[in-house]
Amino acid sequence: MGKSRVYVHSAAALGPTGDMRRTERVSLAADPPPLELKELVKQVVGVPLRQASHFVELAAIASQLCLKRLGVPAPEDTAVYVGTGLAEVRKTHALFQQVMPPGPGMASPFDFINAANNMAAFYVAKLGNFRARNLTVSQEEFSFEWALQLAWEDLRAGDYRQALAGGVDENSQPRAQHLRRMALRDDQVIGEGAGFLFLSVEPERARAEILGVRHLDAQTIGIELPRQLADWRQDREPVTLLPGFRLSADEIKHLIHTSPDIDVQPYLQHCGCFHTATAFGLAAALDDPAGTSGLVVHVNRNRAGQWMIVGIRSLTG
Repeated sequence: MGKSRVYVHSAAALGPTGDMRRTERVSLAADPPPLELKELVKQVVGVPLRQASHFVELAAIASQLCLKRLGVPAPEDTAVYVGTGLAEVRKTHALFQQVMPPGPGMASPFDFINAANNMAAFYVAKLGNFRARNLTVSQEEFSFEWALQLAWEDLRAGDYRQALAGGVDENSQPRAQHLRRMALRDDQVIGEGAGFLFLSVEPERARAEILGVRHLDAQTIGIELPRQLADWRQDREPVTLLPGFRLSADEIKHLIHTSPDIDVQPYLQHCGCFHTATAFGLAAALDDPAGTSGLVVHVNRNRAGQWMIVGIRSLTG
């Protein structure tokens, strides 16, 4: 029996300014200020999450927005896959401030509970009323790519018929302290946000199709990328490249040189840099039915020099 094809039925991206739609997004010239999400939680989720952390709020808003855009209730046996590079940065920092000298030596119970890195995936499942597989994946720059790959492979194999796959990361202040957790260039903006895709093996009313999540060899990227694009591409359909935050300007130019008819979409200008920015970029490309058309390709590498590529075909643009 052949493997199932996997489709995207809804998408939602939440940016660092509270932007949830394409028309709300702005270009970031500097690190965005801390964002208060309590009102947005009540607006989207419908109930306040009084003890939830900022990290959980990001995941709750984006996942619920994705489910609302689905238009029909998602089944209880929807699997959840959440990627995060740093997870609970702020609550973990608060926890250590309490238990380490000169702190009081005792931690707040809520800070202790919220410091668990899989808390976001728990809330996503709880708010969605899901009772199925629930995974949190942390692989630095490839955290969302791995989460998406696991979800894609599980649906292709028939383990589940639908899944909610997303990525979420929060920022922290001051900048110098946050850069100890993820190295960036001086000209790169520290961002935060979340992106979720509702996946299903059902083709009816699908917005896009997941074509694959692949590793590429660093030594032969100039050969492998055009070959993979040719394999995925249908006729002369438009190709949109979403370059990840580890790619330098020279690397992006080299990729364009190998496939000169690619349209580059610099989505990082709207969300800034964080480990799961890929989730924001792909969800933002698909969350508007009249948005990106044709083949959408996200390319990134990690600090170790490994490359990953995600291919999605938009069916609505």
